[in-house]
Amino acid sequence: MERMYLEELFEILKYRDHRSIRRWCLNNQVQILFDVGSKWRFVLKEELEKALNRIQQETEKQVSGRKRVNHRKYTPQGEIEKAFLSTLQT
Repeated sequence: MERMYLEELFEILKYRDHRSIRRWCLNNQVQILFDVGSKWRFVLKEELEKALNRIQQETEKQVSGRKRVNHRKYTPQGEIEKAFLSTLQT
């Protein structure tokens, strides 16, 4: 299994701090591992890719599930509004 060290995740996740990366991993079920006697932390590339794919699919579902709003053309109600709209249109 291929490793990705936390320093490599800065570019992928667009974070600047180790705490943010750790929080993201915790919230997205990506386990942070380390070798005994080593200070270098890493994640498994497979787990990271699964989490990123899951997030992308959820985002696509949210975007596709949104209702399209029909924007109505503005119609002025009062005389002042009608006068102002006519000055904008000329």
